[in-house]
Amino acid sequence: AEERADIAESQVNKLRVKSREVHTKIISEE
Repeated sequence: AEERADIAESQVNKLRVKSREVHTKIISEE
């Protein structure tokens, strides 16, 4: 169960990083 939680957490972190990169890209392009 703990392993699954770690995997889910890492996936969420990856999504957060992706969205953060997208936001910075949009801001820098403006």
